[in-house]
Amino acid sequence: MGDNIQPLAIEDVIAYLEANPEFFLDYPEALENLVLSAAPAGTISLAQRQAARLQTKNNQLQEQLLSLIETARQNNMLQARVHELCLKLMDSPNLTALLPVLMTELKQQFNADEIALRLFYHDGEHALPDNMENITQCHIDDVSLNVFDKVLSKQEPVCGRLSNAQKAVLFGEEKDKVASIACLPIGHDPCCGLLAIASYDQHRFDANMATDYLAYLGEVLMRLFRMHFHNHNGQ
Repeated sequence: MGDNIQPLAIEDVIAYLEANPEFFLDYPEALENLVLSAAPAGTISLAQRQAARLQTKNNQLQEQLLSLIETARQNNMLQARVHELCLKLMDSPNLTALLPVLMTELKQQFNADEIALRLFYHDGEHALPDNMENITQCHIDDVSLNVFDKVLSKQEPVCGRLSNAQKAVLFGEEKDKVASIACLPIGHDPCCGLLAIASYDQHRFDANMATDYLAYLGEVLMRLFRMHFHNHNGQ
């Protein structure tokens, strides 16, 4: 069977546009492919509307490009900071030296307002340095950790916001000040703990941040903690 579709006549197009005078307002994308001439002085032509729409689209693409460049820049800075931190941690001879380096460097190099470290144990608590700010130990089955089930089950860092219940476990009375967080499990099978890097600025840590370098930091910490715990228990 042949194609019975007949091309539209010019009269039909004109009649349709006359019957639908707001067509180009409802479907502005139709303007982009039209070949238009300038309108008389004092009037707004379709060409001007087309140019304005294309300019808006170009501005949006420019903003997206700048955002991608800025994100890439921040990710490169994050990579360098994590690399430098890991080297300093590996140079620490024991937990007494390692933990202060970890907490201090995270605040200075990551512009963190609060740091929380929760170390998990199975059979008994580990020997830790005294007077370490916001570093506590809890049994791996502690019910307070239930609010982190999703974070721990994924075994991946998360950036952005945590619930009030999660912030209460990590930061206690300071929870209301915390607006954004980078939260990373320390290793896996089994997990050694949970590290949270927090800011009072809600835009400091967001879901678009690269997390592979944070995951790397978690893996390094897992190996260092296990090594130091083993060496201490073996003494």
